Amino acid sequence: MKPLLKIAAILLLTAAAIADCKDRGTWTAEPSSENPSLLQFRFTCSRENGGIDRPLSPSAVAGLDPAAINGSHVPVKFRLAREAGTFDFDGTFNAGVGYGEFTFAANQQFLADLKQMGFSDTDSKAFVLAALDVTRAYIKELRGLGFDPDLDKVIAGRIFNVDREQVDGLKAVGVSSPSLDDLVQYRIFHVTPEYIRQTRAAFPGLAIDKMVAMRIHQVTPEFAQEMSRAGYTNLSADQLIAFKIHGVSPEFVHQMASLGFKGVDADHLVSFRIFNVNPDQIQDLSKSGYSALAADDLINFRIHHIDSAFIEKVKQAGYQHPSPGELVDFKIMGIRHRTAGL
Repeated sequence: MKPLLKIAAILLLTAAAIADCKDRGTWTAEPSSENPSLLQFRFTCSRENGGIDRPLSPSAVAGLDPAAINGSHVPVKFRLAREAGTFDFDGTFNAGVGYGEFTFAANQQFLADLKQMGFSDTDSKAFVLAALDVTRAYIKELRGLGFDPDLDKVIAGRIFNVDREQVDGLKAVGVSSPSLDDLVQYRIFHVTPEYIRQTRAAFPGLAIDKMVAMRIHQVTPEFAQEMSRAGYTNLSADQLIAFKIHGVSPEFVHQMASLGFKGVDADHLVSFRIFNVNPDQIQDLSKSGYSALAADDLINFRIHHIDSAFIEKVKQAGYQHPSPGELVDFKIMGIRHRTAGL
């Protein structure tokens, strides 16, 4: 499963589980790590169903005294009214951290309007729609952008803040007609117009899906510069992605160079990582008289599980120093005992 689908599936499963929330649950709140002026609320129905996290401004909830938030064990009651329904909170704030219980009442008119708009299963999703602040205007915005999403797609769009501003920004850098799934993916991995401009400057003509892959695998300009200093200049985006996926780092390059593999091409470095060519293997083979092997030989030995123990069996069959190719043949075809004198 692609990373996007994994993340989106987890969040949508969480939303589906939370849909079991009918009219009550528990809440917690603490200062948002991204914006201390906001409170990060968590709506929870049960341990089994998990919860939904959303940042809220204290001014967005009715009846919450800002002074109470940083007080000492201050009892609070406040309300959050959304188009999909209303939350009533009861609990305590202590030194910026809040906790307590809530009740939820769905807005039946909103749910009826959604049914008129062609959506089904609205009743079971009322809690999620309210917690995420899905509105009629937001649904119309998505439709105005050319999408005809079901309710789960609307929820995914709201979770990741897909909107017209994002679409217009992408269009300005030449990314036209992305799907709703694409837009969610770009939000998840922070593929922004500025990132696209910067990446295209380094990799002219690079496709947007490759930019997403670079974000997913944390291929940064700094990483490209580190590999360049290690002797690997002008690597393609695909090569840098492969390096990140398989753990080819400047440290690994220096390690292999110290073992005699200096200037090995990029594809061989990746194969070394895939097949676990390492100092232990090289030292093990050298005990049987196989040192200074070519990169392809080491890879083939790993593929066919050729080590000093196997080489010893070959020698006991009468072959004192077979070539690397012969060792591979013996591993594939079996060891035939050598007749004396041949």
